[in-house]
Amino acid sequence: MRGSSEDGAVKVLHSPVNIAGGPGAISQGLRDLGVESTLLVFNERPFERGFDRNLHLRDTSRRSSVPFNLPKQVAALVWALQRFDVFHFHAGMTLAPARLNLPVLKAFRKGIVFQSWGSDLRGRRAEEVGYLRSADAVVVGSYLTRRLSPQGPWPEYDVVPPAIVLRDWEPAPKEPGEVLRVAHAPSKRAVKGTDAVIAAVEGLRARGAPVELDLIEGVPHREARRRYEDADVIVDQLRVGWYGMLAIESMALAKPVVVHLDEEAAAKTEKAFGLELPLIRADEQGLAGVLAGLIEKRESLPERGRRGREYVERVHAHTEVARRVLEIYERVMPESS
Repeated sequence: MRGSSEDGAVKVLHSPVNIAGGPGAISQGLRDLGVESTLLVFNERPFERGFDRNLHLRDTSRRSSVPFNLPKQVAALVWALQRFDVFHFHAGMTLAPARLNLPVLKAFRKGIVFQSWGSDLRGRRAEEVGYLRSADAVVVGSYLTRRLSPQGPWPEYDVVPPAIVLRDWEPAPKEPGEVLRVAHAPSKRAVKGTDAVIAAVEGLRARGAPVELDLIEGVPHREARRRYEDADVIVDQLRVGWYGMLAIESMALAKPVVVHLDEEAAAKTEKAFGLELPLIRADEQGLAGVLAGLIEKRESLPERGRRGREYVERVHAHTEVARRVLEIYERVMPESS
């Protein structure tokens, strides 16, 4: 491989964020397949879990942080150049400033992969993501993001679903009781359609329906997970058009998930993976009706949860995702002459 280690085995650096544990799960999956993979982060932030190396940078959005951060970033880049063949960047960020980082990687003939986690690419203008011109591959997490992302002089988008380390997520099926317990955990209320979730549950309760809402916000991930396990149904998002890590974690727990899905993206996903999506579809206007139907047929919920777990095992398991990513590395890293 181009720039590969002397022993011929590819070595990979994931950086510089671990959004919702997704990059970390890919890195772990690669290690479980025997690939040397390291996860480096700028700092530990909300909704991020785990790292191999932490630079402990100050707020990277502030110019005043540059004198403190830049020497650490450059030192990390020098360290990484000696150790890794593929640089897998996440969320449109690079280890050092892109105008420095990317030319250096090109000069050293390293593999460059960018992976989008949604808003860093979806709906952007091409000129906003010009850094992709340096990419050997660009990964997106869904067919919806691929459709809504800008076209430009960079590689065609590869669709690779987000990963989860399933051995850390044992199923927690639950027989629903008299009152249907609905959980919703928005990172951003406006994006997730949280007001509609609250209104739907309150409206049903006002009509005497046996339902309650557990709104999970601003708590440590361990507590959030415990509350997912206590739920009968999880509502993910009602606006974006695709499911995220909350839905993946909930399906791993064998919980039924309600989410708004883009029909075209759903059809392409089912065709690509040869599986029916096990998610319960709803939008903001129809959520109350969907929840009312689940209250009436609550005995079906454990089976829905079981199908969700099976889907995650086949599509999102970290080693399955890592195999897809490894194929991308092998494709974009030409053999050495």
